[in-house]
Amino acid sequence: MNKVIYEKGLDISYEKILRDYLKTGQETYLYQSAQFGKELMRLEIGPESIIETHLNVIKKINRDKKVYLKKDIDASFTILMEGIMSYGMAYREYLNSRTEGYLADIRDLNIKLSRKLTEMTVLYDTIKITGSSLDLKEVLSSVFINTIKSLKAEDGSLMLIDPEDKVLTIKEAYGLEEDIIKKTRIKLGEGIAGLVAQKGEPLIISGRLNSPQIKKKGKYEGINSICAPLKTKKGVIGIINLNRKVDAEPFTEDDLKLLSTIAHEAATVIERVSLYQELHKTYLSTINAIAKIVEIRDPYTSGHQKRVAKLACAIAEEMSLPQDKTEGLYAAGILHDIGKMNVPAEILSKPGRLSEIELGLIKTHPQAGSDIIKEMEFPWAVSLIVLQHHERIDGSGYPQGLKGDEILLEARIIGVADVVEAMASHRPYRPALGIDKALEEISKNRGILYDAEVVDACLKLFKGKGFKFE
Repeated sequence: MNKVIYEKGLDISYEKILRDYLKTGQETYLYQSAQFGKELMRLEIGPESIIETHLNVIKKINRDKKVYLKKDIDASFTILMEGIMSYGMAYREYLNSRTEGYLADIRDLNIKLSRKLTEMTVLYDTIKITGSSLDLKEVLSSVFINTIKSLKAEDGSLMLIDPEDKVLTIKEAYGLEEDIIKKTRIKLGEGIAGLVAQKGEPLIISGRLNSPQIKKKGKYEGINSICAPLKTKKGVIGIINLNRKVDAEPFTEDDLKLLSTIAHEAATVIERVSLYQELHKTYLSTINAIAKIVEIRDPYTSGHQKRVAKLACAIAEEMSLPQDKTEGLYAAGILHDIGKMNVPAEILSKPGRLSEIELGLIKTHPQAGSDIIKEMEFPWAVSLIVLQHHERIDGSGYPQGLKGDEILLEARIIGVADVVEAMASHRPYRPALGIDKALEEISKNRGILYDAEVVDACLKLFKGKGFKFE
């Protein structure tokens, strides 16, 4: 640092300032001395080097120590130090202000990152919820409650447009009285919800609502709300509206963007579930129509398919199978004997024991049924379930002689339900054996002919929960 001072001649400049002061005693030069100290600090020359420069200059201009009074020399040194100190304080304040600025920026960044993380978490949860169920009520409820919590709303509602009356009705609500939920019917264009539904654009309101389209504006004084439309390709199907207390933190544009994204996801799943429900109705109509044809061919088993389907679904629910598998089981239960359409009616209704040839024809019905169903585009593995429903755990079943886990779980369930219903019901070749005999059969062959877990679930239904076929 000293080298820099000498190379730039700063020591000569300071020597001149100090000589002028010592000669004249004018305080102007003391001011210049202070400024000199500040300038050296600005050039990032440390205090130690500045003091050393001062001492060297003093020695040079006062060699015999008699020319200038010590008090004058001390005064110059004091002023120089004041300059250094004032600059140092100012510089520290500057650094502190910069640091505070950085800290403020970091705090803001952390807040933004935290919000983004929250948004990502909410969106992830929303997508996970909407993709995990085909039950519209369950999905809407989960999405709405998740939204309320994430955006810290005091109350709110999810409303759908009634396609016939063209009014908004509440499907999910939080913090609202039951009477309000039941009676609320909002026309399109009416109020905040109606306006958002009509225009299809999200809205954020803090304080008061200013819109020429809204009547009775006094009702919308002092509000803190956001509202987003539920939009599909066909248009707006509803809205999500959230509210906070007037004196609470206002909703932000980021909140509105998040709500709009959630609303989009909710609308998408509503559209998907609605389409699924329409297809489901079509499938059920087709399935039931086919079942009636089978019953006409085999009147002694009238209602057998539906009873098997009902028991199979109950077993699946007892085993906590997903809803999709349960619905597939219902279809398979209704259609499991469709292959009997290929078996002569006189064999199906024969009152006596079947011959080997006749029994062989009966045993073709799983393969025949599977072949028929292959032509139908079901969203479940119905064809495979029908093919395997007479397979047995020990490999003694037909038509393929599969064992254990080689048999589809749904087929194992239908197999147990089929045996229980058949034994409990009347047949042309024998009277009904009763439910106790049927349960005794599956208990005796648990883990041998029939899947152990399926048998346990079936027994629990009849003995523990009072299940009945009616």
